[in-house]
Amino acid sequence: MIDIAIIVAFAGLILRGGWAWHINARRNPLSFRRNISSNYSIIVCFHNEEGYIDNLIPSLLDQTPSPTQIILVDDGSTDGTSKKLDDYARKESSIEVVRLDRGGNGKKRPLSVGIERAKHNLILCTDADCIPASKLWAEMMTAELGISHDVKLGVSLPKKGRGLLGRFQNFEAERIAHNYIGMAESGHPYMGVGRNIAFTKSSWKAVGGFQRHSDLESGDDDLFVQDIVKTGFIVGTEVRKEAQCISIWPDTWRGWMRQMRRHLTTGIRYNTLTISLLSIPLIGDLLLYGGLLLSVLRVKGNMDFMHSTIWIPIGAVVINTLVRCIIFRTFLLRVGRPSQDSFWLLLEPLMGLLRQVLAIQGMIVKTQKWK
Repeated sequence: MIDIAIIVAFAGLILRGGWAWHINARRNPLSFRRNISSNYSIIVCFHNEEGYIDNLIPSLLDQTPSPTQIILVDDGSTDGTSKKLDDYARKESSIEVVRLDRGGNGKKRPLSVGIERAKHNLILCTDADCIPASKLWAEMMTAELGISHDVKLGVSLPKKGRGLLGRFQNFEAERIAHNYIGMAESGHPYMGVGRNIAFTKSSWKAVGGFQRHSDLESGDDDLFVQDIVKTGFIVGTEVRKEAQCISIWPDTWRGWMRQMRRHLTTGIRYNTLTISLLSIPLIGDLLLYGGLLLSVLRVKGNMDFMHSTIWIPIGAVVINTLVRCIIFRTFLLRVGRPSQDSFWLLLEPLMGLLRQVLAIQGMIVKTQKWK
């Protein structure tokens, strides 16, 4: 009679491995139709971002082709942000500064104001603490936008951080990108990152902007993408290094935990299909490691490990880890990251537990701030 622990472990292996292969093992062709038009609007929201302005704005102006409109929305800054933005606006005719009183829920109000002011249908968004990885960022992110698709999901990975915190942040950003890009390329787009996303103004208006989830602090990227898909618009992806934005993540554990907690609060609003798909790897892991735990409990007190069936669930866990590392490595090479980062998947059970704790905290502790 087959051991129940082995059945459970292999069920987890099949579920986890099948999901990983279907969702994350795809590749889009690397060629793209060049976009030589400058008919797009870049929108960036600011709140006390004085230290980032001199790096960001020159990199936006340096895009090829140079944008004809850059909208900088100052959401009630109290430092020198306003003055710096005005200085750039006086020197560059393409820059328009919009000043708001601090208020609203998260970044949605300033972002909505910026979108409404845009004179072009093609909208490209990034954050104040980001820098385009190349002069081709805007061209690659807006290529085919409004033609073959209505939204394009880009990748924004953190600047290489120091120490253990930096390594955890790199892994988390790479893992998130791997998931949402893989889901989109397999036909199930569910999120993007506001640090690097492009869309048509007409599609944003068609779904009612951010009104459906205006009561939430976050959701201007993931819930917006889900609204887009539900309405029937098409979502594309762009993962190449030249089209990425390099972001600066919090340099303290406390700041990073707050950032993660804020991003996890929108999960309760995901549609049923998305929740079901995202639950598959969690269920697979529970079965896989549950089967291993059952085997350990079965052989407790029995020192004859060499002839024990415990090696079968252990083998299932090893196979799962190796397959996922190979798939993750492929994605890392696509986005221009070190392939050895794939071994950080060994920490996925720990990170999964941490995300669950932060998600529960996010549902209990409400905040109105996006910065």
